[in-house]
Amino acid sequence: MPYPPGGLTDVLARLVSQKASEQLGQPIVVENRPGASTIVGAEQVARAAPDGYTLLMAATTTLTTNPLLFKKLPYKPTDFTPVALVGTVPFALVVSPSVPAKDLREFVAYAKAHPDQMTFSTSGQGASSHLVGEMFKAATQTQLRDIPYKGSAAALTAVLSGEVSATFDGLTNYLPYARDGKLKILAMFSEQRVPAADAIPTLLESGYPDAVAYSWFGVVAPVGTPATVVNRLNQAFNTGLRSPTLNDRLRTDATSGPILSPEAYGEFMRSQAQLWEKVITPLNLNLTP
Repeated sequence: MPYPPGGLTDVLARLVSQKASEQLGQPIVVENRPGASTIVGAEQVARAAPDGYTLLMAATTTLTTNPLLFKKLPYKPTDFTPVALVGTVPFALVVSPSVPAKDLREFVAYAKAHPDQMTFSTSGQGASSHLVGEMFKAATQTQLRDIPYKGSAAALTAVLSGEVSATFDGLTNYLPYARDGKLKILAMFSEQRVPAADAIPTLLESGYPDAVAYSWFGVVAPVGTPATVVNRLNQAFNTGLRSPTLNDRLRTDATSGPILSPEAYGEFMRSQAQLWEKVITPLNLNLTP
């Protein structure tokens, strides 16, 4: 687990691992190895023996944006074999209550009327919150200024306090604040509405076909892991994902996603890399781990 304990990815990794371990007949230990934009944990698994006993809970950052952002990485996407997609969470446009816009149309109109005055918080250059904001700007032809903060918690606090106008992040973390009236979620970057927030429209249905993006997470193994082992693991994780208890938890957290074979999961990751390449290339970012 290349993230600290307690976040959505960590929680779901533990839930799905518990279900998979029941299918495999042996325990799965989730070990947190956070650091350097998930690079620390990813490098460890890339160098592990390809025997199916060391796996990585990969995410959007690890295998689709890091390779585009960092010129020097201690691993490559081809160092891993896809095992199973665990879920996807749509990104969302979240705004401070102080912003005089009750819906997406009014927000875009207000942003165009006040170029460079509208701001959005990010957890740093190249972070998902930054990249999704850039996707939004390009799709809507608006000028918003990104304000980097040290971490997602600080970026959330900034929009809660009204220090910035908006933020762009995974839907799950912001739903409780929206339900309490502390924030407004104006749109999602998904292809269709999600059951956990079916009143929130998508940018796609609002006329922005180039604004579709998800935060995804799934299991990968070191390259060279035998196909029989990969297929057995895929079966175990997918069976766990179909369990009613885990399925209900995923829906509550606005998490969804198809049950995929290893091959289909690999194709999904390649399509995600192509999507983010279109966003990242014009930014000319050259980050160092």
